[in-house]
Amino acid sequence: MDVQAMNEGRVQKRINYRKRKRMWFFASIVALPILQFCICYIYVNINSFLLAFQHYELPPKGQLGYRISFAGFENFKQAIEVLFGEKVDVIGMFGRSLQLFFWTTGVGLTLALLFSYYIYKKYPMSGLFRVVLFMPKILSGVVFCLLYKCIANDVYKYIGETFFGAEHVLGILDNQETQLAGVLFFSVWVGFGVNVLMFSGSMSGIDEAIVESAHLDGANTVQEFWYISIPMIWPTFVSFLTINLAGLFTDQMHLHTLFGQSASGLETFGYYLFMQSKKSELVPTGNTPSFSVLAAMGLMMTAIMLPLTLGARKALRTFGPRVD
Repeated sequence: MDVQAMNEGRVQKRINYRKRKRMWFFASIVALPILQFCICYIYVNINSFLLAFQHYELPPKGQLGYRISFAGFENFKQAIEVLFGEKVDVIGMFGRSLQLFFWTTGVGLTLALLFSYYIYKKYPMSGLFRVVLFMPKILSGVVFCLLYKCIANDVYKYIGETFFGAEHVLGILDNQETQLAGVLFFSVWVGFGVNVLMFSGSMSGIDEAIVESAHLDGANTVQEFWYISIPMIWPTFVSFLTINLAGLFTDQMHLHTLFGQSASGLETFGYYLFMQSKKSELVPTGNTPSFSVLAAMGLMMTAIMLPLTLGARKALRTFGPRVD
């Protein structure tokens, strides 16, 4: 009995040791993402909220730090004055943000659904489509932007001048008449990788028995896609649509990566806020709004988009296709 008890004790110690190792391994894996979430999301958003109601002044000579006071809604008033001033094309930025949302959602998600279904059914060349559509996520974002600029400008000009005999050809991103179309196309292409990955992954989880039963009842490929695939992956579609709608005022449309600080005439709200934040300070200097004013702008846009996003998500879940 003593030997058996000793053996059982050793086995239990080994089990406990393995459990501790697994717990330490799990903790080491999730520690960095949790820390990043706490700093980059919770802390940043709380600090932005507080910043919108604060006013900063330079300290007297010989003293360190800033003098902080409660600003009330003064920052919001200044934000409205800046947005609707003569130097800010707020209507144009809003229109381009809506165009970006339409193309990335209406066109991008629709095409991603079709390509995902094509890949899910393993039709001819589905593997090639998978590689081409995943390419923006395989390469670094900056590298892919440089590659796209080379194709849209240099390669485009070379083809026009060499094969079509055109003179003084402007690249797609150099020509003001085609810049916006080129950037919108790039934004749709860049988002394809994640969309196709998630949609095709959701489709691969559909029970084959349901598909076979539909085929036995005479359903064709289009009917399978419309009445089976879309209802089964509808929650994933709603998630993507909600994310796109929530980012309506924050999406930069990759303008900074493609054009740097010279994206004149193409600004979206997200690009405008980013460029202003690079030039801004706690204490405003010149015509550049302070961080507090920019934080107030962010809260105003959040107040607009939050009910719209939650309402759209509820409507999509309520009136969207159902599995039953």
